[in-house]
Amino acid sequence: MVNDSRRLLRHVLGGALVLALLLPQAGLAQQSRAGWPRSVTIGSASIGGVYFVVAGGYARVIGEKMGLAATNRVTGGPVQNVQLVGAKEIELGMTTTGPAFEAYNGVGEFKGKKIDTFRVAFPMYTSYAHWMVEADAPIRSVTDLSGKVVSLGPRGGSAEFVGDRVLQHFNIKPRRVVYLGFADGASAMRDGQVDANFGVIGVPVPAWVETSVTRRVRFFGFNAAQMETLTSQYPYLARAAIRADVYRGQTEPILTVQMFNMAIVQKDAPADFVYELVKTIFANVEFLMTVHPTSGETIPVNIDYVRLPLHPGALRYFQERGVKLRPEHFPPEMKR
Repeated sequence: MVNDSRRLLRHVLGGALVLALLLPQAGLAQQSRAGWPRSVTIGSASIGGVYFVVAGGYARVIGEKMGLAATNRVTGGPVQNVQLVGAKEIELGMTTTGPAFEAYNGVGEFKGKKIDTFRVAFPMYTSYAHWMVEADAPIRSVTDLSGKVVSLGPRGGSAEFVGDRVLQHFNIKPRRVVYLGFADGASAMRDGQVDANFGVIGVPVPAWVETSVTRRVRFFGFNAAQMETLTSQYPYLARAAIRADVYRGQTEPILTVQMFNMAIVQKDAPADFVYELVKTIFANVEFLMTVHPTSGETIPVNIDYVRLPLHPGALRYFQERGVKLRPEHFPPEMKR
């Protein structure tokens, strides 16, 4: 009986010692997350697009690796995501350099509506501008779109942002412009309700891959002269080419223009939260590439394509990695 009591006492004391060792660590862990969001809402885009797919990967990584509940919110895309982050309605937004540049500087679409309350977290991948039409359509160039029904992707997306500027720049007068998600736009083209779909998006576009498998379609971008005028007019556009065989039947590269994608966070998000977020995303790129191949471009050096202020937590990560940064990367609230 005495021996049993001693054994019980040893177990109790041993358990107390383990708790004594563990509880301070747990306290420190909670303390280190002071001010962190309880959950992370990721602003992506419409179903059928790359943002929605990639955001699902981000949500899984954040949930499993950071222990935070994360949800993928369907939105209008890059333009709306800047607005939602600025309004503190989402913690993480996916956007492109064009809308972010104009929002931060209060120019173009954001003239008089400046949003400078977001900061860049990490670079994502390239979005390529390209058109999809039926294989037998008499549309070979953007200049053939006058009098046609054109879909510029979902409202608030990069396709609308760039597409509006393209139509205006080349004085194209479509019969009607509609704003459909990529899956809906493909269906509308199949049903004869849309003549051309425009995307400024990572490739391949899931909904367009499915379309190219089920029926004959054709893809095109811009010729050399068109690329020259576009990149001269809009500093956030650059020349690019979509490799051959991204879509079924697309046997040649597509010459076009591109914008780079990035993830943004609220300006006043805790620096340690953003640091861990950036670190975690980069540490799990191999998994994210299984979600969508564009994630292969989500590497630290590609921050060079983004000429906007980083969040201090992200800045710390890039500096620790020895990534070369530009003056534009240093936020005004930090002294270089």
